[in-house]
Amino acid sequence: MGIQLCLAVHVLREALDKAHALEVLYMMKTLTNKIHLKERLYTFSMPLGTPIQNHLHDFNSILIDLESMGVKLEDEDKAILLVVSLPSSYKHFKEILLYSNNETLSFEDVKARLLSKENFHLEVRAEKGDGLLVRGESFGKKNPTKSRFERHKSNKFCRYYRKSGHVIFECFELKR
Repeated sequence: MGIQLCLAVHVLREALDKAHALEVLYMMKTLTNKIHLKERLYTFSMPLGTPIQNHLHDFNSILIDLESMGVKLEDEDKAILLVVSLPSSYKHFKEILLYSNNETLSFEDVKARLLSKENFHLEVRAEKGDGLLVRGESFGKKNPTKSRFERHKSNKFCRYYRKSGHVIFECFELKR
């Protein structure tokens, strides 16, 4: 037995009308919406530490919103905006792309190179590893069971009392 949702016809019609009104309001091709989306695109930048996948996703969502409003961007303009949106840590990558001998710069080519660069860095990090930490006896310790204080104490020799374990200014005989 299933549960059926019964709505009055007028309630259902009112809900659909409100949903349609909201859709029209937020997806209108008004000048204000176009300016806002273009501002987001032209001021878009990648925060440090953000994975390139997330940056590309955000960039593409802005482009899709602009295209749905009828704004046309050339492929080369998209590529340049993407390169310019990268942080300063991508300085050499930017220079190589912008000053290469290519006649044109393709948006798909820039995306592919960015993803390739990120994959390369992930592989290099995986190969290097985090290092290996080994705990245990250090080489050169004569007696690992002694504490640091005891080892330090045994290196002292009192010239007055002629005993090890303390120095002259700590000598018990001189203090009496």
